[in-house]
Amino acid sequence: MEWRDSQIVRVVDETPLDRTLFLEVPAGCDHWLDFRPGQFVVMSDPEAATPVRRAYSLSSAPREHAHLCITVRRMGGFGCVLHGFGPGKGIRLEPPQGRFVLAEDDAPLLLCAGGSGITPFRSFVVHLARQGRRAPVGLLQSAQQPEELLFHPLFEALTREAPWLAYEPTVTRAAPEHPWPGRRGRIDADRIRARLGDPAATWFYACGPGAFVREMLELAAALGVPRERCRKEQWG
Repeated sequence: MEWRDSQIVRVVDETPLDRTLFLEVPAGCDHWLDFRPGQFVVMSDPEAATPVRRAYSLSSAPREHAHLCITVRRMGGFGCVLHGFGPGKGIRLEPPQGRFVLAEDDAPLLLCAGGSGITPFRSFVVHLARQGRRAPVGLLQSAQQPEELLFHPLFEALTREAPWLAYEPTVTRAAPEHPWPGRRGRIDADRIRARLGDPAATWFYACGPGAFVREMLELAAALGVPRERCRKEQWG
């Protein structure tokens, strides 16, 4: 695909590890804002001595802003560099792409995210809220520490406003004395079963590190979710 010149226009800190970058839509590419929730953009730093290409899920919903948003975790070589960029930094983009996209029907959804794998699900949920969603959506998010639960305030607020959304965060490495009032431990079969509903009628999504995604898909299969109703996005 053809590269287009863009730049970072705004940066918002989300957690101690994560920042959302608002990206300028390249000239003549306003149609990029009509991406499908779950798609990603491929980025490159034009000033790097050895340019690399990296894909980042769009965390904004289609037409939510006049910009494209990605949320970057401070990890990995390119991720740490990108995390440190500020407004005005030039970048190169390929148009939104990818097949890890929101199902177009109104069937129930169960979304399982590990770490920064929550980013495309923000796009899903905000888009559905703006579209007047009614069918149930379960959102299970796992992080190591409470302060690393990305978009936690947004999801809590949407849960209070939207009866169709059931958001359940859990943390895996919080110290026993930490005042976190929510669930602890990994996402397991019991937690998936409680939010699954009819396995044959639910779209099951898993996003995050490879080991996490494989575990989620194994649990879904054991609970009767057909393979053709499972979608995944993973790294590492």
